[in-house]
Amino acid sequence: MVVAWVIGAALANTSVPSSGTGGIGIRLNTDHTGHLPWQDRMVLTARAARLEQVEIADADGVALSGAVDSTGMRWRSTDPLVPELTYSIRTELVDPYGRGHIRTTHVTTSPPKQRVTATITPGDNDVVGIGMPIVVRFDHDVAATSRANVLEHLRVETSPPTEGAWRWTTPRQVHWRSHDYWTPHTGVTATADLGRVDFGGGSWGIGRHVVHFAIGDAHVSVADASTHTMVVTNNGQPVRTLPISAGRQAYPSRNGVHIALSKDPVVTMDSATVGIPRNSPDGYYEKVQWDVRISYAGAFVHAAPWSVPDQGQRNVSHGCINLSTADAQWFYDFTQRGDIIDIHSAGAAPDLADPGTMDWNLSWEAWNSA
Repeated sequence: MVVAWVIGAALANTSVPSSGTGGIGIRLNTDHTGHLPWQDRMVLTARAARLEQVEIADADGVALSGAVDSTGMRWRSTDPLVPELTYSIRTELVDPYGRGHIRTTHVTTSPPKQRVTATITPGDNDVVGIGMPIVVRFDHDVAATSRANVLEHLRVETSPPTEGAWRWTTPRQVHWRSHDYWTPHTGVTATADLGRVDFGGGSWGIGRHVVHFAIGDAHVSVADASTHTMVVTNNGQPVRTLPISAGRQAYPSRNGVHIALSKDPVVTMDSATVGIPRNSPDGYYEKVQWDVRISYAGAFVHAAPWSVPDQGQRNVSHGCINLSTADAQWFYDFTQRGDIIDIHSAGAAPDLADPGTMDWNLSWEAWNSA
């Protein structure tokens, strides 16, 4: 006697295990560890029954799509799998006698070759200046072929709305810069949702990283090496004009827009770190007060009591902006990270590879060109 398949019969929720050793159930293409290889598609094979319906979702409720083949006994996912995710599986099966059966189970995908995480700057609840970019730093290089996909999982939300764009500065770092300086007191939320990001080569992202920060007052300081002054403004209004000494001819300061990267009340400055031997006529090794870093090449705005007679008169520094101790302390207290220090009439071009000068010395068109 031939028993016909009957589709759509009433389903009985039985207690027979979905992956038992006999009877009606399903088989999964797991490996010897019991994991489903994430590089594969999920394949369900019905045992002693026909597949009528398959419902699969991960722990976040994201459904996994797929289709049953022409035999009615095999289902294959069409969506790629994500490593180290647990998928819940519900199948409706019909046996040769037309009886319905429900089977439920779950399976976890295998781990990736490598996990990639990230940190976001500024940090949560920070208040920063109007020149501060959003920086996402990954703990592994991101291949050029994967960068567009990664950017799809980075989001910037602002109030008020702010135009901006991402630019990769190194294989491990991407910056988001606004079209113009930030509007003071803008609220910002930056998110890197990496949990489902395929970085390529067996590397996958991990974690959802979120920071909320705010933009403070607009502090812009214009240091002019030809007039030996620095005009400091707050929200567009001049606050003070400070006599300065910029870099002398042998060690010129760099032109262009700098941002305040950090500040320290005391820094030990060592000429050997910038290629000048300590014991040479131009060498130095000393503790310097009230330091606002404006580049990672050794440039600061800082106290220089030794050059006070030259401040406002001539340029004698090794590239830094020299101030009197009193003025340097005032500027240190005034400054917030991300403030603008714009240097004019100096002898060197901006360094577009330096974090202090890479963001604002490109036109908007150039920023968006890569």
